[in-house]
Amino acid sequence: MNGKTIGFILAALLMLSACRRIQRLDRPYADNPEMQEKVRKSFNLAIALPADMQSSKQGKDFFWLSNNAASGMKNVVIYRIRSRDTLPLSLERFCELRDSVMKINIKGEEDSMYVATVKASVKGRFYPKSRRCRYEGLWEMKGDAMGGPFVSDVYGQPDRRGLIIAEGFLYAPETNEKNTLLSQLRAILGSINIINNGK
Repeated sequence: MNGKTIGFILAALLMLSACRRIQRLDRPYADNPEMQEKVRKSFNLAIALPADMQSSKQGKDFFWLSNNAASGMKNVVIYRIRSRDTLPLSLERFCELRDSVMKINIKGEEDSMYVATVKASVKGRFYPKSRRCRYEGLWEMKGDAMGGPFVSDVYGQPDRRGLIIAEGFLYAPETNEKNTLLSQLRAILGSINIINNGK
């Protein structure tokens, strides 16, 4: 077996491995029609959600889904902010808006515990064609030793009717698979279509 043949076989094996990894990431994302319909009705938003996200909490302009896993807990949060803000948001303004919603809707074991943004960790980027900002950083539970990474997409609505924010956040202190789990959350966010928003 010559060098070219070995090289071809190795390339084929690497490509097969990559394809299998993509399939593992993508396979679950159209299997939760009940939750997808709830999101569509609440936010006029289409999203592909994994079948294992069965735990949910709904509030005013707010929807939280989780796989509620003992190891590698993945969460998706979608909420509307009725404000006159336009994109791009400054990092400071994004953190302010995010914290105002999380403090009310995602609490710990006691009312004094709530999800907050680690402001110094946040980075953002604006995508004009899709009228979207993406922010990534770390979250923490105030008053508790919980935390992890998050990815958040902020969409502007026409005529300054407010913002829709879709976020994936992770709590997985015991695993080395954080990058894989974050990739799955990014894939979920990447499936979003804001209906009648020109996307």
